Amino acid sequence: MTVNVLGIHHVSAITGEIERNHHLFTTILGMRLVKKTVNQDDTSSYHLFYADAVGTPGTDMTFF
Repeated sequence: MTVNVLGIHHVSAITGEIERNHHLFTTILGMRLVKKTVNQDDTSSYHLFYADAVGTPGTDMTFF
C-alpha cells in the first residue's frame, strides 16, 4: 500500500505560558485564534487553535 502525503494539516504542541503563547501567535506572528476548546484529555486545560486569516491548509497550529 502506498500513501501519498500532500502536506501537513496542523502541528500540536504544549505550552506552560498561555498568555505569552497567545501574544506571540496573534500580535507578533499575525495569526488569529480560530478556536478555543477544553482539552478532552485534561479538562483543566484549554486547546487553542491558531491559523492564518483565511485558514490556508498547513497554517493551523494548536496548543494544549
